[in-house]
Amino acid sequence: MTETERLYYVDPYMDQFTAHVVARRSEKGRQAVALDRTAFYPTGGGQPNDMGELGGVAVLDVLTDDGLIWHTLADEAPEGETLGVIDWPRRFDHMQQHTGQHVLSQAFIKTCGAETVAFHLGATASTIDLDRAELTGEEIAGAEAEANAVVDAALPVTATFVESAELAQLPLRRPPKVAGQVRIVQVKGFDWSACGGTHVASTAEIGLIKIAGLERRGSELRVTFLCGRRARADYSRLQGLATGLASRFNVGQDEALAAVDRLAAEQRVLRKTVEELEAAWATAEAETLWMSAEQAGEWRLVTRIYACPAERAKLIAQALRARPGAVVMLGVAGARPQLIFTRADDVPLDMGSLLRGALAAVNGKGGGRPDWAQGGAPNDAALEAALVAARLVAAG
Repeated sequence: MTETERLYYVDPYMDQFTAHVVARRSEKGRQAVALDRTAFYPTGGGQPNDMGELGGVAVLDVLTDDGLIWHTLADEAPEGETLGVIDWPRRFDHMQQHTGQHVLSQAFIKTCGAETVAFHLGATASTIDLDRAELTGEEIAGAEAEANAVVDAALPVTATFVESAELAQLPLRRPPKVAGQVRIVQVKGFDWSACGGTHVASTAEIGLIKIAGLERRGSELRVTFLCGRRARADYSRLQGLATGLASRFNVGQDEALAAVDRLAAEQRVLRKTVEELEAAWATAEAETLWMSAEQAGEWRLVTRIYACPAERAKLIAQALRARPGAVVMLGVAGARPQLIFTRADDVPLDMGSLLRGALAAVNGKGGGRPDWAQGGAPNDAALEAALVAARLVAAG
């Protein structure tokens, strides 16, 4: 036995078959068997392998090696003739996605001259990489419309083997990567491709082709798309999102975007107002702290622990450091205790060194420049101890 007979070439709709084990080996610690014939598709050509059962044992992986198709099993393979059962929902999903890829790739060529250079059939979405870095929204919509027109036309999809000498007579989308006999999948009158994958018998079975995303990747454009059941499931998901969004604003679905825009505009105004109020509060708080600051020779020490966001404490520190002679050491208590040390330009203290020394004694970490430093303490008690130690050093 030199090669496994590939039943999926004869009938991609075959979901059960019988076969005999002709070889055994180990694959990643599990038993793998080669059969004399199989309907299981092995990973290749951008399409994942089929899954299912052999003699009631789960098939975990399928790969081809030197003409034999190997089936990695979850347990020991049965002896003698065995029944293979394909996971049909997975197989048909792959047939929809792969045929949809053929149609979409040709649609991009026909509408905007963009060639497909790579294809990947993923678990939830599929992608093609085009040899164009950019396409307009109009070009994308045109290719999608062209592809779905082919779906609506219910064109026959057939697969035949031809000799290499005959290839020149076919309008192939891409030259084949194999020699000898080449399997050509044809979407009647629309697309001819060298392909070993599984496909539906009519473009109508693709159901729907929907472009779901675009990503520029250097000189190429990655197009994410969904076909058939995947596209319908995504439509249901998006419908749920649209309904939920509209109900939250108490508007119709067509008015939801306008409602979101209004909310975003209101939020920008509110954010600006909050920022102005926080700045005013920080200025007032800095003034209060400055009035009660501890005099230490020519310097005035400002120390305090806040239970507020660290960004708010930074605003206070920035307002205080503008005052001549200011040495500012603030703490922020809470889930992530932090210290913020800064000073005026006329104070020769190295606040980074001061912070590191204070935190080292309490197993904290931090650092910074001589005029601004930040760090964290393991807890609020350590935060307070570090601040007391730093104040004693700064006070001389």
